Amino acid sequence: MADILVEGISGARGIVGSSMTPELAQHYGHAFAAFLGDGKLVIGGDSRTSHDVLKSAAMAGAMAAGCDCIDIGICPTPTVGMTVKDHKAKGAIAITASHNPVEWNGIKLFNNKGEFLTPAQYAQFRKVLDRKNLPLADWKKVGSASVDNEAISRHIERVLKLDLLNLQRIKRRRFKVVIDCVNGAGSIAGPKLLSELGCHVLAINSIPNGRFGRKPEPLPQNLTQLKRRVKSEKADIGFALDPDADRLAIVSEEGKAIGEEHTLALALAAVLAVEPGNVVVNVSTSKMCEDVATQFGCSIYRSKVGEANVVELMRSKRAVAGGEGNGGVIMPKSHYGRDSLVGMALVLEHLANMKTTVSNAIKEYPNYVLVKDKGTLTSDFGVKLEKLKRKLDDKKINELDGIRIDYPDSWVQIRKSNTEPIYRIFAEAGTSRKAKELIAEIKSLLK
Repeated sequence: MADILVEGISGARGIVGSSMTPELAQHYGHAFAAFLGDGKLVIGGDSRTSHDVLKSAAMAGAMAAGCDCIDIGICPTPTVGMTVKDHKAKGAIAITASHNPVEWNGIKLFNNKGEFLTPAQYAQFRKVLDRKNLPLADWKKVGSASVDNEAISRHIERVLKLDLLNLQRIKRRRFKVVIDCVNGAGSIAGPKLLSELGCHVLAINSIPNGRFGRKPEPLPQNLTQLKRRVKSEKADIGFALDPDADRLAIVSEEGKAIGEEHTLALALAAVLAVEPGNVVVNVSTSKMCEDVATQFGCSIYRSKVGEANVVELMRSKRAVAGGEGNGGVIMPKSHYGRDSLVGMALVLEHLANMKTTVSNAIKEYPNYVLVKDKGTLTSDFGVKLEKLKRKLDDKKINELDGIRIDYPDSWVQIRKSNTEPIYRIFAEAGTSRKAKELIAEIKSLLK
């Protein structure tokens, strides 16, 4: 496990000091700069304890190839993407392992639009990365380093300027909010945005030191502290971020974690109420989003899992909103990237507009139960998947991403993870029992 390096379109992730090393970060920085050509490169990342060493190594590699590096420090991943356009940079690097455990870190790559590399761009970059002798700039062309301390402030300002937000209406609600920042990249940005929205903010795990106060993924079982605090403080809502603040989970005023799938559904409802249009989500996202789209007479499309895949389809369908069911909200008018800050603002807009509470808001949609499971990835996983398809040849199979089987009132999907050395199995049905039965069936067939 310690030697595993997960590489793909979303970049690279590994265990710090083992598979994720300064040497690797330097090589990635060097190769990415060579891929981009001369120009500016933005670099920032989450608060993990290896932030400085890996960022410094990546910057050294990029500057050696002739790129000027703009260091924006510890900040949310969406902030890194947004800052590309601010500086008219060729691209960006985020030093982050997102929701992975504390011993991990990683490298995410952005293009000149401030978005993750498209599959085609990644294929070209990979050719450069695999080269043994990368070009080095001479003494006249070697890159320089500078610092930008205002990236987070500009990000918050951009969210507040979204025309579909009724700021006065949100402020009149005077929401009491508890936010769990997991001592990650959103520790400064999250509470600051909520304060600007007129909320009474109670922040926990809000020191960006990379020593997570809970398991980093904002799943219901990891939010015990937040649930208790929301209830004891009689707060209106609780927000939970992941370490790089691109994902958002919600705790209701009753102290119940409602699941990340509801984040996107509520955000979509806020957008479509003001600006109806196409919606794009991935194939692992809840049917709840289909219900929201139908409510407003809008079309919904599904992409492969992965932010870059969602964004690519959003562009082609000219979607007004979209995202991933893991709490990743994407709103093009702000930025083509998952953004917990945008997510929080949209959820509060929806609650203020509907004059409702979290627990009542989620009752507007059918009560699906989405169960998520996983397993160890073995070298013969591809072979097993092919055998599984043959066993299911009498079923309606969607092969866009792994295997997804749709039934009239439920679905189950198995796919290889893009970010960890595991496979994932998701199932959604009307009851937890039914969803678990679907997962057990697939696991049995997989053997």
